[in-house]
Amino acid sequence: MSNDAYRQAGRTPTYRSCYRTVLRAVDERYDVRGYVLAEMVSACLAHRATLPATQRAYFAQHTQPEAMVYLETLTANLLFGPKGRLSSEEYRYSRATDLEP
Repeated sequence: MSNDAYRQAGRTPTYRSCYRTVLRAVDERYDVRGYVLAEMVSACLAHRATLPATQRAYFAQHTQPEAMVYLETLTANLLFGPKGRLSSEEYRYSRATDLEP
């Protein structure tokens, strides 16, 4: 579906919306090269608001440490915060009482 079709239907895909929001916010605050920022945002969204350790060293060569911390904090708040875009039920562990009929 195109962006126009999603707008007409009154919904946008969660990933695209989160990606766009985080990308714009980090870009406004920090001077990070475009392709590096795009990779950082994709990696952070794919790994539940944390940059993987294997890529962190690479990103540290191309951006400020504060930008990486801001990216992780913003993404975590956007996804899992009080008005997060992902369900809070996703991380609820079942207890023995939940399994009883």
